[in-house]
Amino acid sequence: MLDQVIKKYTIEVVISRTKISKRNLEKLSYGQFEDFTRPQAYGFLKILEREFDEDFSELRAALDAWDWQSQMKQSEIFLDAHKEESTSNKRWIVALLVIVTALMAFYLFQQEFSTQEQVKTAVPPLSVEKKQEEHATKEKPLETSTPQTDLNQSEAVVEHVDENGSEMEGQQEVVDQVEQNQTQVQAAESVTEEETKPYVPIENTVVTPLVKLWIGVIDLKTKKRLAKVTDQPYEIESYGKKLLLTGHGRFEVSDAFGNLFKYNDPKKHYFLIEDGNIQEIDLKTFKALNGGRGW
Repeated sequence: MLDQVIKKYTIEVVISRTKISKRNLEKLSYGQFEDFTRPQAYGFLKILEREFDEDFSELRAALDAWDWQSQMKQSEIFLDAHKEESTSNKRWIVALLVIVTALMAFYLFQQEFSTQEQVKTAVPPLSVEKKQEEHATKEKPLETSTPQTDLNQSEAVVEHVDENGSEMEGQQEVVDQVEQNQTQVQAAESVTEEETKPYVPIENTVVTPLVKLWIGVIDLKTKKRLAKVTDQPYEIESYGKKLLLTGHGRFEVSDAFGNLFKYNDPKKHYFLIEDGNIQEIDLKTFKALNGGRGW
């Protein structure tokens, strides 16, 4: 089996000739297929058979006996559970932020109300003697005010303006503080939404041709293009956003979430690969993503 080939040629030689990682070789050797999709596992087997003239019938029999269908369903269950847990955590965080915002608004309202009450109580009411004096002043004929009297009145006006100015500055500080707190809450909500996004496992997309197949890949970020004709399994890095175009023929394509597509027809097929997930799209959508071009 595979362990005998590794002993015969050494693990370094097998890695060098097949480009299969040590971790994946060990899993294949020990029969630990639960981390592979069916196209990935059989793709590794084809590479080993191509590079080494050895008997891999035991490994093939083990892959044939593996319950791939059950493994795919189990992966879907774990994925759904992870999404539900992330959604539940997000709801709790949003609810907590709403409560904190309400408490902060109530506290600021109390502070503003207390400030206004202090301003009102700071102005003493007129005494009875003062009121009588003002009434007598109104009844007296108007007299020409001296320069000193005008100076005192000017000073009183300045003091009154200063008091009103201080009051307005205090109210403006409260308004500025409320706006600053609202900005901080909005920033916290934005960070929370980014942190609670569900984790997407990054695994490579694998195209497994059963006959010679034309494959075209376009990276939508860098605009780089790759085209080749092959009859061997071909891995496409799933990280980021890419377009995949195939010629006609028999082939299979799988992604990190266990989605598997099988084809055997004379048509071109178009796919969108986005962070480990692959979905088939039509030619119109393909052109829209590719700037109006078919390739």
